[in-house]
Amino acid sequence: MNKSSLVIGRFQPFHNGHKAMIQKILDEGKRPLVAVMDTEIDSNNPYNYDQRYKMIKDCFGDSVEVMAIPPIEEVCYGRNVGYGVRKVRHSEEAVSASKLRSADPIGSFEDEEFVRLYRKSAEKVHHLAAMQGLWPDNRHVAIPIALAHSELSEALECFRMGNPPDKNIGEFTGAEVQLSDVLGILMDMEIGYDLKISEALSKKMEFNKTRGHMHGGKLF
Repeated sequence: MNKSSLVIGRFQPFHNGHKAMIQKILDEGKRPLVAVMDTEIDSNNPYNYDQRYKMIKDCFGDSVEVMAIPPIEEVCYGRNVGYGVRKVRHSEEAVSASKLRSADPIGSFEDEEFVRLYRKSAEKVHHLAAMQGLWPDNRHVAIPIALAHSELSEALECFRMGNPPDKNIGEFTGAEVQLSDVLGILMDMEIGYDLKISEALSKKMEFNKTRGHMHGGKLF
């Protein structure tokens, strides 16, 4: 069995410095074994193992092997162990994962301004719907949910037919208009049924940042 070059790290996130180091090992004709510390999610470790595995595999594919290891405190070895420990010099040594984390390209979804603006628009949408008689007394929640389902089906049909311009608003495609109806229905429901959909969206997206690749191995 051919020996590997072991690369240990948290990779929070996997960045150009890590990429350059592994590429240099590959350029030397050696096979990297990337050991990813399976850390608990916190502010310094925002990515789970599945996300980091995908980052590395998306970059190097089958040319590297990736495995999970528990968090380690030190690497210990005895005399004449048959392998070396070295620092791999490369052109991207100045890249810092800590700085990258502090400049998270996604950022926080918990944005009070987003919720405020969303609800302001939702109030307008609901007011229009009420003015047009779409809110009789005791309107059952099944009605807008069924309407949203219908609009999604119509959007799918638009895509099936090549997504041509909408018949009423030709500057947008049919699917764009049908999907905007779905958003309008959700806004209408937020106010009409006193739901906190916009706030829930912020929290749900924050939660999704902690989920693994394909949200735990789902097929789609």
